[in-house]
Amino acid sequence: MTSISFTSGELLDIIKALDYYENDAYYNQKDAQLAAYYMRMENQFQLVLDKLKQFTPENRVAHLVLAVN
Repeated sequence: MTSISFTSGELLDIIKALDYYENDAYYNQKDAQLAAYYMRMENQFQLVLDKLKQFTPENRVAHLVLAVN
């Protein structure tokens, strides 16, 4: 089993970076498919951040776990 942890600040940084790449793909590269790819990843991290905001401040760390059976 492998796990990684993200603070809310780290998640915000990831979301901001993905938003930048989404905009670059759409407006500069004119690649709507690539922009949609970045947008889907951005939305997934936003869901994790939204869930994280429901916890008390001292517990605001997301532990993502990869479990293989």
